[in-house]
Amino acid sequence: MLCVLNSEELASSLGKKGTESDITLYNHKKGEASLAVAVPTRYPDRLPPLLFSLYLGNEVILVIDRLDKEIGEMMVACDVMGKNGKIILENYIQPDQIKPIIKDTNLDNWPIQEGIGDSNIMREEFMEQKPVPRDGPTKISVDHSFAVKGLGTVSLGIVDQGIVKKHQEVVILPSGKKTIVRSIQMHDDDVNEAGSGSRVGLALKNVEPDDVGRGCVLTEAGNLSVADELNLNIQISKFWRDTLKDGVVIHIASGMQFVPGTVSMDGELKAGDSGNIHVKLDGQMVLDKSDAIIVNWLDSTGPRILGNATLQ
Repeated sequence: MLCVLNSEELASSLGKKGTESDITLYNHKKGEASLAVAVPTRYPDRLPPLLFSLYLGNEVILVIDRLDKEIGEMMVACDVMGKNGKIILENYIQPDQIKPIIKDTNLDNWPIQEGIGDSNIMREEFMEQKPVPRDGPTKISVDHSFAVKGLGTVSLGIVDQGIVKKHQEVVILPSGKKTIVRSIQMHDDDVNEAGSGSRVGLALKNVEPDDVGRGCVLTEAGNLSVADELNLNIQISKFWRDTLKDGVVIHIASGMQFVPGTVSMDGELKAGDSGNIHVKLDGQMVLDKSDAIIVNWLDSTGPRILGNATLQ
């Protein structure tokens, strides 16, 4: 799956518009090959669509047609999430304007291309890529759920790990409610199973859409834990402009989750610092050590993305 930032025009040239909310998905299928593209439609008004679209994308295309706060925040997000991708320059922006900004960041290794070029060739190149399998217990991150007449509740998401099979029992986290996968679709085709990296639509038995909202994880019993408090080792982005201290209300993003919490800590942390913090969440989070944990402060004077963290 691909994430396109700052160019819905490019995304629409790569596929046909599908699910549309604060994230818009574009899809293209040719034979057995397919491509799904995520675009953060409600960004920059809301930060979560940016983080969620980046989570969905195995690769990122960042189109830079200006240099401003929004472009800067997109760069910070790509950096702290450790994404792979490509920068495309438009509107006479030159590589020499970008290279000093991305120096010593994850984006320093991204190729820079001047002009979008032929989107048909780009589509074919991405469709030739095969997802890298991730073995292990079934894990599916849900991004949309809705009721479909004749099917009941349908949840859309990415198979992060393992395989999901028709008639499989899964647990919905964080609630712990169990459900059965009645059927599986990939790009409108019925399949009996789907492996990691696949985008799926799952018809689920005996649950309502509200039971499987965005941020929920479908998994096997006993696979993942749920917590309302976190002990984190945090690395502050070098681009952050504010000070992290005791009592600050932040938002923790992991997978398709975005949960507020209050920081407890000794001392203060600023740009480039690292340290340990405790976070009391206003809700529950599903924990998977393989997912990036992104720390955000919505009242920031600069980028709202504070940095990334790992579980202690």
